[in-house]
Amino acid sequence: MGHLQKIILLVLVVPLALFPGGLISYVLMYEELKFETSMWIPIGMTALGIGSFIFHFKTKNFYRLVKKDEELPRVDLLLWILNFAFGIVYILLSFFMTYVMYTFRTEKNWFMMLITIIPMFIVGIWSVFDALYLNKLIGIHKYEHRHSEIEDIKGNITE
Repeated sequence: MGHLQKIILLVLVVPLALFPGGLISYVLMYEELKFETSMWIPIGMTALGIGSFIFHFKTKNFYRLVKKDEELPRVDLLLWILNFAFGIVYILLSFFMTYVMYTFRTEKNWFMMLITIIPMFIVGIWSVFDALYLNKLIGIHKYEHRHSEIEDIKGNITE
């Protein structure tokens, strides 16, 4: 189930990662506006999304490897941080959009806003909880792997 979860997360992260940067690129190229400081936010969201995609891609086989009790490949700390930050940013953005939706009470696009907010919130929560769960699973795997190596050494000494 974990491998399928990673593939679903990979598919969901791609549009959320590429949309903010793509929107800024479109605005700059076709609307011919000047680059403003606030445009760094969507570009940063795209960078976080790309980092999250790489994280999920590198860890997609971890669930299978843990079940087989094999050695897990190392994932850079930067990718863990980028994935965690990606999830937190999209959780906060969905809360902000919900606040704006209820503050201005525009009933025209209420349904469309919810269609945007709910997937952003779900992917954000899912990314954060997946990283936390995977970190816990890796810790358990390392603990069990060390103890099995110690038992192997103890077994060889007594013989």
